[in-house]
Amino acid sequence: METPSAGTPIILDIGSAYTKVGYAGEPKPRFVFPTITGTEKYKSVMADVSTRSIYVGDDAMKMRGVLKVSHPIQRGQIQDWNAYYEILNYIFYSLLRLDSLAFTPILYVEQPFTARETKEYIARVLFETHKVKSLIMIPSPLLSIFSVGLTNGLVIESGDGTTWIVPIINGTIYEPAMQRLNLAGMDVNQNLKALMMREGINLSSSAAEEFIREIKEKNCYMNLDPNIKPSSYDDKFSYPMPDGNYMSMPNHLLYEAPEVMFNPSMLGYNIMNVPQAVIYSLQMMSNEYWADLLSHIIISGGNMSYSGFDERLKSELSGLIPQLGPIPKPASAQSVKQATKLQSLDITAKKEDTCPQCGALVDLSDGKENCPNCGASMRVTQLSFESDFGKSKEKKIKPGKCPYCNKSIKDLESSFCPYCGKNIDALEVPDAQEVEQALEQANAFGGAQEFTKFYEPSEELLKLYIPKDLQFAIFNGASILASIPSFQSYFVAYHQFQTDPNYLYRDISDILNQGS
Repeated sequence: METPSAGTPIILDIGSAYTKVGYAGEPKPRFVFPTITGTEKYKSVMADVSTRSIYVGDDAMKMRGVLKVSHPIQRGQIQDWNAYYEILNYIFYSLLRLDSLAFTPILYVEQPFTARETKEYIARVLFETHKVKSLIMIPSPLLSIFSVGLTNGLVIESGDGTTWIVPIINGTIYEPAMQRLNLAGMDVNQNLKALMMREGINLSSSAAEEFIREIKEKNCYMNLDPNIKPSSYDDKFSYPMPDGNYMSMPNHLLYEAPEVMFNPSMLGYNIMNVPQAVIYSLQMMSNEYWADLLSHIIISGGNMSYSGFDERLKSELSGLIPQLGPIPKPASAQSVKQATKLQSLDITAKKEDTCPQCGALVDLSDGKENCPNCGASMRVTQLSFESDFGKSKEKKIKPGKCPYCNKSIKDLESSFCPYCGKNIDALEVPDAQEVEQALEQANAFGGAQEFTKFYEPSEELLKLYIPKDLQFAIFNGASILASIPSFQSYFVAYHQFQTDPNYLYRDISDILNQGS
């Protein structure tokens, strides 16, 4: 493993279930270990045998059978600060083997809505105890969306303790519409444990939670239709235990356990499920953003990695979208569509009108089309031509090409490029001659098409973006962001933090849009 150059930022993603540690610019974290600590159950009574007071991560996992295992972080909140200090020491001095952090910047991944006191206390620990060079703390949803190269979209992020529904517009979190659900991986664990107990399987070991977590992560999957039993419903599943024996359970428990993400009442929770929270989040926003957010849904977090989860989520959302009512099309899509809206307007519906030839007032109520005095036609046709022709464009390119990354765009109704996340309102509008030719072709098939400003129920609107590795999506976004040279100026030094702690809360949307 190569040693990175001096000054390369370290990325710390300390989650409720796993901690990911690595350096900026690397595709995967160097170290991944469970966020657990273990203390010995009984005091040592053997002479000349030295034991450690606490075990962290993989060391605790290997000896979980003889240790009292605890989780210092639950539901995204630090519950045991002494264990948290031990985790930081384990990262810096046992894993990374650093003598000093005086020349090392730290990118720390934080939960959304982290309390100000907690955020500043973590900063003090890193600055004053570990003497880091500089620090920046970024909410995880921003890193999730950046991992797929977007700066606009709706992030659905589910880890071990919490699930977040976060709308992001131009690299900025829209906080009034954010939704937090205490429905995540640990609830799937609890549901699996309850289902096993109903089958007469009871794990009484102190490390029972870790056994259940392993079964869930390696074997659980999502049933696309909960009302239809799969062919493997009655099959048996065997799992090896540490003592060499095998535990047997019905196969249907493996897909019933994660079903709690769509049916929280299985555990007696009176809360929204994930698709309902998405719809509620959209209802808290202006409907002009709905189309772009629904067409840019980013899934992130290890709790979303069940096989079939994305198809099930899309199916559930499709059934709930009609609750939103009419969904306006993005402004850019409307402008392109309306550029071809050239049609004749018949104005002979008036009861009387002045003759354009002789000026006589003619009664049109009986359907006259000519002036009775001079014979001039009373039928006047006007052309309604709605377009943006003649207006200057900042950048014109070939239709279907992003003006920034120059990649082909299939979904021209989106306001944002699916590859770089930039606004694509600058797509070239057809000229008048092209419009006339299009109208002639349309008239040959029964007249020009009338375009609506709203999506039809039959139109495909949902589009999901799934990172290559859901568990490491947040780390990958942080790795890319911290490797951007201009991003280094956003790190906060200790003297800046002492002068004004508000430096930790600087808006980084500008660098997000530049980096994309």
